[in-house]
Amino acid sequence: MQPETWLLYLLAIVLIGISPGPIAMLSMSHGIHFGKMRSMATGLGSVSAALVLMMASAAGLGAIISTSEYGFTLLKWCGAAYLVFLGIKLLLTKNQDQPLEISQSIGKGTPRQLYQQAFLVGISNPKDLLFFAALFPQFIDLAAPQLPQLMILAATWAIVDFSFVMIYASMANVLAPSLKASNKLHWFDRTSGGVFLTLAAILISRD
Repeated sequence: MQPETWLLYLLAIVLIGISPGPIAMLSMSHGIHFGKMRSMATGLGSVSAALVLMMASAAGLGAIISTSEYGFTLLKWCGAAYLVFLGIKLLLTKNQDQPLEISQSIGKGTPRQLYQQAFLVGISNPKDLLFFAALFPQFIDLAAPQLPQLMILAATWAIVDFSFVMIYASMANVLAPSLKASNKLHWFDRTSGGVFLTLAAILISRD
């Protein structure tokens, strides 16, 4: 792989990681409720979803999704439905004095649950779907061995994606003590729930 191709790819995925989206909000919610260590499962779920999309793109499925209006619409609606589910779940959290009870009201936060939530949000994220369907194949030189290129691209994505998830989770975790001390954690949940619902509405309104 040419260094300039890799640098262009790195720039593209850094911009994707910086831009706000469902995974960023989910990472902050997990970080503020469950801490940085358990949020590592969130990062792994996000990375796993992206790698599945990457392999599908390499296998040619990304082109099928991008040219199939029905397939892309189905994925878009599934993703929106899951964002609505998460949004309503957060909106319905109650104002509790004990952080443990608050965490229980949105789920126990086991690594498996956090991984599954991140994977489902990531696998149906239109931003990633479009990237892997339309842009990702352009970074692969078909005249050169493809496996080494895929390994480099996959490792780069995994590092960048996981890093941004942990950055968002860590930033939110820093805010957690002050929110819990002022008993305003439920307002963060409701705001996050509103953001998830807004993202779902934007998602289904796009052509």
